[in-house]
Amino acid sequence: MLIDIHLGNNAEFTLTFRFHDNPVAAKFYQRMKLQKNEIINRQQFYNFGETIEDVSIRLSNIVNRIKELSPDLLQSDSVYELNKLHINFPKHQQSASGELLDVLRDFNYTIHHLENKQSKSNDPAFLFACEDPGEPLMDSAYELFTISKKFGEMYMPYPHVGKHLFEMFLDYDVAIPASQIVCTNKMCNGGYVWLGKDRYVDSNIKIMRQIYNFYKLVKHKMPYSWGDPKLALGYLPLASLESTLSQEQIIFNVSKYKFLHSWSLR
Repeated sequence: MLIDIHLGNNAEFTLTFRFHDNPVAAKFYQRMKLQKNEIINRQQFYNFGETIEDVSIRLSNIVNRIKELSPDLLQSDSVYELNKLHINFPKHQQSASGELLDVLRDFNYTIHHLENKQSKSNDPAFLFACEDPGEPLMDSAYELFTISKKFGEMYMPYPHVGKHLFEMFLDYDVAIPASQIVCTNKMCNGGYVWLGKDRYVDSNIKIMRQIYNFYKLVKHKMPYSWGDPKLALGYLPLASLESTLSQEQIIFNVSKYKFLHSWSLR
């Protein structure tokens, strides 16, 4: 089971991934075969040469468009107002439609992109989420979640509006409202491709202890107890990259063709 992800405005560059040999990956493969080429955002590429200034300019343009479409959403360009809109994104997304919904989604993505750049994270990755309502995860999927990230691995993108526990931990977000904590519980089509350094691949004992200590600070908000697989800690791995190119060549080509054109399965 293979998926070819075609990048570039004219599908100039292709990355091929082999799905893992398990029922969860097989289910995802079958769902992607039926998925129309309808993607929420085709330009979600992180750390492929863009600068903080580049992302800031993009954010400014998006903010101006939001003001044109819905003047009441932003009172000013202040950091406070932008953060408030970002925090309330889940609520606004439910009531928005058409171009405003697309722009709000782009705003949310670009805020995360800027935070990523400001944190000095240099690990390249890209993701795409399909227009897909999803379906409940298979029980066996919860046992596959991992905090490890490996070069060339394709994971399922986070399919909810909100935050999962591992993201909360990485952001040290102890102030998050309980209503915005959503453990991954459904399968949605798309892909999250990691092209950075391997992370948390060797011994996870220290980091798991740190996550547990964080969990204790927010456990009164969490829907599941520590150790429950339904906490869905980390990411759901689906497929691994197959390529004769070097890592440097892969990153160079993805940097050159930062547009999710389409995919095909075989």
